[in-house]
Amino acid sequence: MIKQTLAKLCLWGSIACLLGFPVAVGAYRWELWSLGQSFLLIQTTFFIGLALLTLALIILLVAWLRKDPTTQRTSAIAVLLLLIPSIALSLQVVKGKSLPVIHDISTDTANPPEFAVIIALRGSTSNPLSYESASLAPQQQAAYPKIQPLLTPMDTNQAFAKALLVAKQLHWEVVDQNPDQGRIEAVDTTLLWGFKDDVVIRVQASESGSRLDLRSVSRVGKSDLGANAARITRFIETFKSSN
Repeated sequence: MIKQTLAKLCLWGSIACLLGFPVAVGAYRWELWSLGQSFLLIQTTFFIGLALLTLALIILLVAWLRKDPTTQRTSAIAVLLLLIPSIALSLQVVKGKSLPVIHDISTDTANPPEFAVIIALRGSTSNPLSYESASLAPQQQAAYPKIQPLLTPMDTNQAFAKALLVAKQLHWEVVDQNPDQGRIEAVDTTLLWGFKDDVVIRVQASESGSRLDLRSVSRVGKSDLGANAARITRFIETFKSSN
């Protein structure tokens, strides 16, 4: 009886742990609480889930040894449900440990493109836009060596027009386009959390055509888990592959 009660406890606990992540995301997106509170809920349900997973595995083993099919079934379901958030969040932790704690990525780390219009949209609580090249450049180079300027034989007018088109194809919200200064500013809103990350594209003439530099910066969070580098990579790949 006690084993079955504990198995049911693990089962209901597993359902609660599964709901922890969507509740945290939804509450943040609906502005019911802060990002820090959402992350705290995810962290709390993660550790509770690990404890319940351990208990469910023990109950499953005991029930199997004592040939208790009802308890086996309940605890097995709990184990399967608890493995979902445990594995998913563990993978995120491993990913976070493997990447530098940075949120500002640029194809030009010596002279990164500068924002102009978008500054007014970021608000006082956003990450600063000052670029600390001495600390950021080595970390970026080590983690994302393929993030390099985009060179094209197009002239600056053609390159600017295509860069603008690609930004729209990627569903970025273009907030400013200044062909005279060769600058495009856009906002990319992430699908899950709704984070707003800012992008600036700089188009300059080069000896063989044009050079495009991109900079992508997160408004919130110390680490972007590779999101800004992935965004720049998507742009470059789309630019190169589109006609």
